[in-house]
Amino acid sequence: MKKTIAMAAWLLLAVACAYAQSPAVSGKVMTKDGAPIPGASIHVQGRSTGTVAGTDGAFKIDAKNGDLLLITAIGFTTLTIKANSAAPMMLSMTENSKEISEVVVTALGIKRDKRMLTYSVQEVKGATLTEAKQDNLVNAMAGKIAGVQINNSSGIPGSSARIVIRGNTSLVGNNQALFVVDGIPMDNNEAGNPNRPEYSGGTANRASDIDPNIIESITVLKGAAATALYGSAAARGAVIITTKNGVGAGNKGTPSVSVSSSYSFQTPILPELQDKFAQGTGGVYVDGNNGGISSSSWGPRMDTLKVNGVAVPKHNPAKEFFQTGHTSDNNINVGGYSDKSNYLISYSYLKTTGTIPNTDYSRHSLFTRYGVKLANNLQLTTQFNYIQSNNHRYLEGNNFVNPLWTVYGAPISWDPHPSVNEDGSQRLFRAARNNPYWILDNTGLQDKNNRIIPVITLSYNPLPWLTITERAGADMYVNATDYHEAPGAIGWGNTGPTPVIGQMYQRDIKYQQFNNDIMVEARKDFGKDWFASVLVGNNILSNYNDYSLVKGVGISVDKLYNIGNFSKVSSNYSYYRSRKVGFYGQANLEYKRMLTVALTGRYDGSSVLSKGSQFYPYGSASAGFIFTEALHMQDNRILNFGKVRVSYSMVGNDNVGPYSLSNPYYQASIGNIAFPFRDVNGYALTTTYGFPLRNESLKEFEIGLETRFLQNRGSLEISWFNKRSSELLTPGSPISAATGFNAASLNAGDMSNKGIEVTLGITPVKTKNVNWTIGVNYTKIDNKVLNLANGVAFIQLAGFSAPGIFAYANQPYGVIYGDHYERNDQHQLILTDNGYPVVSSTFGPIGNSTPKWTGGLTSNLTYKGFTFSFVLDHKHGGDVINLDNASLFFYGTAKATENRGTSLVLEGVNAKTGAPNTKAIVLDENYYKSYYSAADENSVEDGSYLKLRQVSLGYNLGASVLKNTFFKSAVITLTGTNFILHKNYTGSDPEVSLNGSGNGQGFSNFPVPSNRSIIAGVKVTF
Repeated sequence: MKKTIAMAAWLLLAVACAYAQSPAVSGKVMTKDGAPIPGASIHVQGRSTGTVAGTDGAFKIDAKNGDLLLITAIGFTTLTIKANSAAPMMLSMTENSKEISEVVVTALGIKRDKRMLTYSVQEVKGATLTEAKQDNLVNAMAGKIAGVQINNSSGIPGSSARIVIRGNTSLVGNNQALFVVDGIPMDNNEAGNPNRPEYSGGTANRASDIDPNIIESITVLKGAAATALYGSAAARGAVIITTKNGVGAGNKGTPSVSVSSSYSFQTPILPELQDKFAQGTGGVYVDGNNGGISSSSWGPRMDTLKVNGVAVPKHNPAKEFFQTGHTSDNNINVGGYSDKSNYLISYSYLKTTGTIPNTDYSRHSLFTRYGVKLANNLQLTTQFNYIQSNNHRYLEGNNFVNPLWTVYGAPISWDPHPSVNEDGSQRLFRAARNNPYWILDNTGLQDKNNRIIPVITLSYNPLPWLTITERAGADMYVNATDYHEAPGAIGWGNTGPTPVIGQMYQRDIKYQQFNNDIMVEARKDFGKDWFASVLVGNNILSNYNDYSLVKGVGISVDKLYNIGNFSKVSSNYSYYRSRKVGFYGQANLEYKRMLTVALTGRYDGSSVLSKGSQFYPYGSASAGFIFTEALHMQDNRILNFGKVRVSYSMVGNDNVGPYSLSNPYYQASIGNIAFPFRDVNGYALTTTYGFPLRNESLKEFEIGLETRFLQNRGSLEISWFNKRSSELLTPGSPISAATGFNAASLNAGDMSNKGIEVTLGITPVKTKNVNWTIGVNYTKIDNKVLNLANGVAFIQLAGFSAPGIFAYANQPYGVIYGDHYERNDQHQLILTDNGYPVVSSTFGPIGNSTPKWTGGLTSNLTYKGFTFSFVLDHKHGGDVINLDNASLFFYGTAKATENRGTSLVLEGVNAKTGAPNTKAIVLDENYYKSYYSAADENSVEDGSYLKLRQVSLGYNLGASVLKNTFFKSAVITLTGTNFILHKNYTGSDPEVSLNGSGNGQGFSNFPVPSNRSIIAGVKVTF
């Protein structure tokens, strides 16, 4: 056997040497602008010899001087040229608008012709992302991609955003898409606050570190067939980011310098609050300006109120508190290329000051990339990205230290200035709330992040049809968070709202992820009709995560926020280590560029799973058929391209945290006593047993139709998918107490997502001077949690015991659960003899945060040097808990409470007689406090919206204007963002969610409101 293997190896080497020694012609296939054309086919006329250009457009073919070479590429006119071996041939191809050409980056950074793909992908160009003018890269993609739902959490600088592709697929694991930068997976977690987000809000998601100015394109891989090659982390979809490389920047051999700068103004989208009634209760005024204490604004009308014969000034607490925010975004980059190398150096600085005083977010980003051809068949690419960000913010959510508690709930008759009394204590209008301006001066959170993402790629072509790629990269960052709170702050204590004697915490997160891929790919034509490609590879992914937290309570020296200055200090430290090893393969077979069959397979091993279940295989099979090619319809004026595709995939997913199999000890607490207690520490064994766990699994079937019509002036893509997630991790499953535990985490849940995606593109006008393109996308997903573990009624995702966001069996993911009014079998309100509704003594479903469908519309119109574009985004359905209402209606500051004193007959039936209600009630303080705000269902609102995400007008000065200057181009733009055209939601923005990028969406409780922006920008190149 060993001799047979040795002989085969020698034979292969001999063939390779013989092939290498035969006459050869090399070169590079490029566009007119100097950009490479990967995948271009090069044939020797009259012979079967052929090859395919690599990712950099380079090729090498067995030919001799004088042979005719035929170069073809989708989207370009066929080129015929005589071979010349004297020097590398630089071949320039002309675009052909009748052809369809769209090369996209797929899994593992491999470029493919979209025409031949057998699954659904969608691409967003980097220029589109920079035009969106968003601090967070995720928000820049909103409204542009079918099947993708994006939610922004807050309007505070440095807020997080969430991206989910084709619905939630895991009960408690990560549901967000995997982010990949130039083939290297990157972390997109949100560190959040040590306290729950419901009480503190969140922080930035790490994808916000990526500077849009360095992005060439983003490809969204939607289905499991598209991501199966990438590993189990991509079971939830993948966002593939390709960075710029300097190729095509200016003239070959000459550096191109580009400078861009923009400045914007942000104004908050404030909820409407009542502005007619003063502080007090029962219509009686309480003078909070002169020591009166009252939480309510149920006093007299302001237009009748006088003190000592002088009218009391009316305030607008929200408008007086918020300010105009500002953002400056500046970038400079230098790029260039030659026959053998390319380079790009980019530096950006972003600075945002928030609409809340003393809040800001800044980001420095340095990116370098250098590619060089070390030999004719050896290409090296190195790149390095360094990001440093700094974020100052305040707490959000259900915490009295959140200043918005008082800003929204303060009486319009109260002047909050000065914020302190003569004795230095807070100046308050009620005992159990902080003065918002005191909060600005005496609390704060700072979040710093330093990150590097290095990548090295070495590509070797020992034969024209064979490529060996070694790619190594890392994602490393250090995140430091500091929070401080001065003595005298009123927060939540064990017995309710209590003064705190000063506290702080320091948290440090050290994250390191190392990724290595080695891939071997063979791509070869067989005659004129057949093309095959085979790829095999190995991946090793290692993750190291260290977490430390130190808390101090009881400050000794005022305003000295050093942990050694606190009387009681506690700390904890944890570390997580995990590793995944994968072996993968992919095979594609194409016939006459009209029929494609693709197979992928991967075998992963994960350290987080139980022994015996650590290794698991998965893969996909798919096919695509271009029926217009078979029917010779390429020149048809109506339908010139049509493709049907079908795929089936099975993907494993190790969506559990490291050490989930262990049974750790935790620092103990008994009632209100937490250890350490009286200098004695105490620990208790977890009550949840680390049951053996295996991988979650996902099976997906997808069919699709892709068409181009009216000579490529229009396109339509429709995808229907059905995917089922099974063996999902279900924590807290009850088990026998005889085991010593009361619960275990099991692979027991199931969830399904069925949906349809539609993408329509139209070019209504295309002339020499005018070009107008329109894009429409539509997505409808039916999500359902099929079952949970035995004995598990629900899993809480966000919020409180009531109201909250939950996963229930036989319900869509994200059920809103809480107090509600009693109703009969006909869903009629049950009312008392006095006509008031009855609040149920039990909790129940009162809404669902999952939208019914989403859609987007993009338009881009150019006329000579002018460009006008906009993005419309729509979400239909999807409820939101606007928990602010429970407080604002209770206190009498909600806009709707201006109807106080009017009468209303509620539709319903009498609780005793069942007869229709005829008793009128008065909408007064008693009703809103005792009946309306007491039911959580009154805080559930329709989260639908139609939003103008972006509208932009730009002008390119053009070469004629700049001919006597040293500028090559100059573009000025004016952009507006986040203009809501329609919403039923009474709060700021139905898109926001206090849970940040977590699974529990649709929960709002005093978050910082979203902003509208006006942005002026300029970009010059020289």
